Amino acid sequence: MASAPMPRALVRLSSAHYLRTSGALFSLRSTPAQLLFRRNYAAAKNDDSKPRVLEKPDKFRPPSHPARIPSSRKRPQYTYGPRLTDEELATQKRKQYPNMMPPEGSFMHWFLTNRMLHVYISLGVLFSLAFYVFLMNFLTSTPYRDLLPERSELLTHPLRSLHQFGQVYKMHAEHVSQETAEKRKRKVEDVDKRAEFRRAHGIDEENTSLLRGWLGEPHEKKTEVVEPEVQDAQSPVAKEEQFRDFEGKQQRRPVKKWLGIW
Repeated sequence: MASAPMPRALVRLSSAHYLRTSGALFSLRSTPAQLLFRRNYAAAKNDDSKPRVLEKPDKFRPPSHPARIPSSRKRPQYTYGPRLTDEELATQKRKQYPNMMPPEGSFMHWFLTNRMLHVYISLGVLFSLAFYVFLMNFLTSTPYRDLLPERSELLTHPLRSLHQFGQVYKMHAEHVSQETAEKRKRKVEDVDKRAEFRRAHGIDEENTSLLRGWLGEPHEKKTEVVEPEVQDAQSPVAKEEQFRDFEGKQQRRPVKKWLGIW
């Protein structure tokens, strides 16, 4: 015979009893540590109602290129392996790497990093170039090149060669000074001839003495003695700037104005 179905009320009671018994068994099986952990977790929970909002960056900044340069005082954010020892650091300084600066303590490192050495090298190159330009200019422009000593004598008799070179250079300097004086004299004579031509043809010569003062000493200006005009005291002559009106009063001559303004 088929079993009769249980009433709904009995089914609800049996399910509730099963849940109570299983919860009690689970609570008995749980250890005190788990209960403690649950209590601590519930106590450490933050009850802030406001959510955390991160600051919006002005642009994309990857971790390798931060906004601020990392300081050497702070500990680096990323560590790539253990810290090197003092012996390993000293070995790296003495090791030669390809396409890198020479290690410290070597001759090439001193040669490339010494500032005073580079200053002396730069000044030596500049002075040597200046001396070469001066020597080539002297050899190409002097008329006494035949009197210069030969190059072979510079090694055999250096003092005598230098003395002879100095004498030839003095002669060259005197020759250049003489040519300059002759050119200046010719220019002064040319200015005098132009001034005489202008005086002969009655041309105004206000600015003729300017060039003459640069090129040579200006000539003394001829002063003419002008005798004062003897005037009769009884009939004085009025000045050009003043005149007498019909009433006999002296009036100043009006200034000529352009368009009534100046």
